[in-house]
Amino acid sequence: MANIAVGHESIRSAYIHIPFCSHKCEFCDFAAVAGMSHLEDEYTDVICNEIRDRVATTASEIRINTVFFGGGTPGLVAPSTLERIFQTLCDSCSVERDLEFSMETTPHSITEEKARAWRSLGINRISIGIESLRDDELSAIGRDHTRAQALSGLEIACRHFDNVNVDFMYGLPTQTIESWGETLDDLTSLTSEFPSIKHVSSYCLELATNSPLLSRFPRSSIEYPHDDSIADFFLLLVQKLSDSGFSHYEVSNFARPGFACRHNLVYWQNLEYLAFGVGSHRYVDGIRSSNFRSLAKYMREYTADEMSESIDESTRIKEGLMLGLRMRQGIILSEFVDRYGIDLATRFAREIEKLKSGGLIEFDGRHLRVSDSGVLVSNAILAEFM
Repeated sequence: MANIAVGHESIRSAYIHIPFCSHKCEFCDFAAVAGMSHLEDEYTDVICNEIRDRVATTASEIRINTVFFGGGTPGLVAPSTLERIFQTLCDSCSVERDLEFSMETTPHSITEEKARAWRSLGINRISIGIESLRDDELSAIGRDHTRAQALSGLEIACRHFDNVNVDFMYGLPTQTIESWGETLDDLTSLTSEFPSIKHVSSYCLELATNSPLLSRFPRSSIEYPHDDSIADFFLLLVQKLSDSGFSHYEVSNFARPGFACRHNLVYWQNLEYLAFGVGSHRYVDGIRSSNFRSLAKYMREYTADEMSESIDESTRIKEGLMLGLRMRQGIILSEFVDRYGIDLATRFAREIEKLKSGGLIEFDGRHLRVSDSGVLVSNAILAEFM
């Protein structure tokens, strides 16, 4: 964790949101749209204007060393679109040479031609939303790719990139602990076959209230794994990936040594970052804010904030604690004191003792972390401190 207060360190990360998709997945709650690719050029004009205008009004020094194109499906748009946006960022602020340059994509958006163009642009980390390697599960959640397409896209990506992340989900309708185990066995075999797979992100399915998936699989559906078994899915995930040489460095993220996602570490270390595009959230000059989720509103008022909150010291400390405990290495108390001026051992002595006696956290006077068993109830642990 950095030992410098927010506002005194350069902003070093930029997130850029590309909302266009070939198909809106039925579980998706992101600012993503399908059938709107005709707006790609106009959207590019708007986001380039936003980059120029927001950078010009940012008080903090900006020295970018991570860029993340997320979505939506950035891999779907023309590489020239990505190039134009990235060049606008480079023209507007300092972008460092050792850039971690990530891009999300669906596997069936990957082609040889695009992969070469992405590399030429400078993209050096690809994140592929595979989600499952079973066609029945992919169909159940409304994905528009198949297992065969996932494997084909992954193979192309691994030929062109040395740092590939794959996303998988559990808790899916029609999924069982047996099918999850088979998917994980397939995944670990792929990591042996393709050494370029350096990172795995895996999340439990969470459905928004208005998720279209609920029309086919209501929350009460017996097709979902039982809530009591979700812990088994998570534990199997940790076991399989740990046995394959991946470090479990954040609750939902695993990496080969030296390949933790630098961009996401900025979020988890509670540092400031820029963000551009519809629905994007930023943390700049002590203020968290977000753009309109409505594409039409964003394109009309690209610098208007749908949400804006000034982060006071109390909130910043709570966020630092919450995010620090998501990291599997936990919090080094001396670093927390240096950054926030708070001695956690004194401020939360009662809470720490209670959670430690219950086996949910580990604390040796210098280092505070959620225990392996505590990860399964991490939200309840964080609530104790909040």
